[in-house]
Amino acid sequence: MTDEKDVYAAVADPTRRQLLDLLAEVDELPLYELTSRFDMGRTAVSKHLAILKEAGLVDSRKVGRETRYRLNAKPLKEIQDWVSFYEKFWMDRLSRLQILLEEQKMTADVILDFTYSSTVAEVWNALTDSDMLAQWIWDNNFKAEEGYQFRFQSEPNEYWDGIVTGEVLVVDEPNQLAYTWASAGETTTITWTLTKVAEGTQLHFEQTGFSEETKATPGAIAGATYAWTEFGNKLASLLA
Repeated sequence: MTDEKDVYAAVADPTRRQLLDLLAEVDELPLYELTSRFDMGRTAVSKHLAILKEAGLVDSRKVGRETRYRLNAKPLKEIQDWVSFYEKFWMDRLSRLQILLEEQKMTADVILDFTYSSTVAEVWNALTDSDMLAQWIWDNNFKAEEGYQFRFQSEPNEYWDGIVTGEVLVVDEPNQLAYTWASAGETTTITWTLTKVAEGTQLHFEQTGFSEETKATPGAIAGATYAWTEFGNKLASLLA
């Protein structure tokens, strides 16, 4: 395969993209005719064509003393296939989130609202910066990157190993952050929504997806509510 970096660099320039568009409409064109379509000299157009040729996007042949050029679209198709692979990757993740939300019927098991005098940007940083998170939740390796798998570590006890793992689902800076939250065989979804208000920032918290067994366990949802309320209060102290 042609070097992808070369192809990306070649098509990054608008003049070279226009050359490709012109060649895509015909079998081939001579240099003088291509030059006539631009407000630049023959030498400058030749340099652009040389870059496209080096990237494998253009072929040339001599006809008498004139050089004629034609499009070779194969490298573009290879790049399209490469991009399509990652497009499917992200579509799969969005589909997983959609299914998760539908299964949970969009009904949050824990809903909390906090108001902080800090700016939205400051609150967002506290939600996404690993060092900041360690100060109001637990030690972690969190990164605000969709698809990133992270880990939080609390003090273990006789009932729990203290480990929470998750995967970042949505990063809409600085408006919304969502990720899975898995521990002790239970996987839920955490969603933070930030809104600018007169007092500073309103932070809306939702935790969804608790199993029916957990919901039926006395004190389970109340315990989660208490824990996240305490985290939110620690965040307030940190921001202050």
